Amino acid sequence: MFYHDITPEYLSIHGINPEGLAFGQSFLPYDPRLKEYSRELRKGYQLAEAKLWKCLKAKNLGYQFRRQYPILNYIADFYCKQLNLVVEVDGSSHFSGEAQDRDAERDRQLQVLGLKVIRVSDSDVRRDAERVAYWIIEQAGLPPAPL
Repeated sequence: MFYHDITPEYLSIHGINPEGLAFGQSFLPYDPRLKEYSRELRKGYQLAEAKLWKCLKAKNLGYQFRRQYPILNYIADFYCKQLNLVVEVDGSSHFSGEAQDRDAERDRQLQVLGLKVIRVSDSDVRRDAERVAYWIIEQAGLPPAPL
């Protein structure tokens, strides 16, 4: 699926309200109101996200990741266009039943866009971010790209 295939009608058919979203041929639909908030999040992110970002941005994996990237009405912790991949770093606030229900709906909506969603625990990232970064690439179904 290409970004230009994702129309307001396509989202509506899949139970996603397209109202207020920006659409284009070179980007995923997103709420433009989240753009400034995502910039603010990039300035002050959590320790685990900082450690994982250091590993992902090093490009030793061979893929370009973006952090705090708006998609639909959400801000993905990390997004890789080449892999159609969203990575979420989940802390303890994601372990309640209500939070897991919200996360499941968010994942479903992102999957409607053709994205794979991988969730990693905050504690695993803090313990060994580099190992988690390589595991993410494995889960995406690809080996790290050659340097």
